[in-house]
Amino acid sequence: MSHYSKVLLLTLTITLGWSCDGLLAQRLGNSPYSSLGMGEFYGEAYSDNSGMGQSGVSTASGFQINNLNPALWVRNRFTTLDIGLIGQYKNITSGQQSQRNAGGNLGYVSLSFPVSSRWVIGANLKPYSFIDYENQSSRPVIGTAANARYITSGKGGINKASITNSVQVHKYLSLGLETSYFFGNVRRASEVTVENVPGTTIVSEEMVSLNQRTTYSDIAFRAGAAGRIPLRKDNKLNLNLGGAYSFSTRLNAASTTSFDLTQSSFPITTDTLENNLNGGLTIPEQFQVGASLEWPFKLILSADYSRQNWSGYRNFSNSSEGLTDVNRIHLGAEYLPKFTSLKYFDLVRYRVGFSYGNTPYVVGGTNVNDANISLGFTFPMGRGYQNFLSVALIAGQRGSSGSGQIKEQYGRVVLGITLLERWFIKQKLD
Repeated sequence: MSHYSKVLLLTLTITLGWSCDGLLAQRLGNSPYSSLGMGEFYGEAYSDNSGMGQSGVSTASGFQINNLNPALWVRNRFTTLDIGLIGQYKNITSGQQSQRNAGGNLGYVSLSFPVSSRWVIGANLKPYSFIDYENQSSRPVIGTAANARYITSGKGGINKASITNSVQVHKYLSLGLETSYFFGNVRRASEVTVENVPGTTIVSEEMVSLNQRTTYSDIAFRAGAAGRIPLRKDNKLNLNLGGAYSFSTRLNAASTTSFDLTQSSFPITTDTLENNLNGGLTIPEQFQVGASLEWPFKLILSADYSRQNWSGYRNFSNSSEGLTDVNRIHLGAEYLPKFTSLKYFDLVRYRVGFSYGNTPYVVGGTNVNDANISLGFTFPMGRGYQNFLSVALIAGQRGSSGSGQIKEQYGRVVLGITLLERWFIKQKLD
């Protein structure tokens, strides 16, 4: 790889990193469920695993970064840059009311490079969760002809920057450790507006609002292990086993709460009720286990189980918010027609997947479940087909229209670009 290409690649990575503060602020569309707990989660799966039902904690191709398990980064023998974009369309239904919205965001920026044949270091920046909701209602003011409009809203989210160390400790066993720095802020507001009433003594619009801004930051850890057991000679069929464990952590938090009174859009009174009040937010532990059958460069059948103990969640006020433990299954398959073929579409990787489980949210005493199906494709591109463009298409539904719940039907697209190069090659002189 030329010095110019290396500089260009590093420049692209740094530029994306510096711009992520603005990009990560974007959301995937309004979601009433994001008002609960930490909001909605992006998950750890990249584009290729997203097309397999978000499964793959036990196996990796080595051509793309598998972020589900820190131990699998060592499979990447090339310097690898992975960039992902996410777009989502959502139809929200509650009773007779419905709403459609869409959004998009940068999904991840990851760079891994092999230090040696048994050690890979990686860096990763991605959004972890987001909050984006707004609820409105209107009621008459007793004793007057005026109406009061009530609005509760929330915006913001938490991001994650990580360094991963992955090592091959045995021919068939690898271990990994991810060290992450969580950071972000969430803004919540409650507003009451008394609207104009022509022909009465109420001739101006008054608004009372309570605003809270909470910032979060701290370090967390995730460990992983992956093993490969040959079932046939010459590694023609392998049984892969893997697991990842995210340690529970309590993020440091600082909250500022203010009270505002405005009349006809002009501020009348502003008062800070709490300024940088210290507290915390507990992210509960999570573990993932998986197994897969792998016919190298041909077929992968994958099955994962994940669990996160959201009953152990605690917010800034040390409340669990009634969240419940999450259990999910992930099933997926990847097929490569012919690795040695000269035909382009024989080199395209095809994927299908399914995922089902509950979310942390409980509404009206009923768990909010989520199910989705997915399709995925990885197209080789560039000279020698050494780079890849991956697309994952996901369709799903969570919640239902009964029991006072909110039904969300969503379609999601995950677009990934993977660039591979060889760095740190010793020059040989004849």
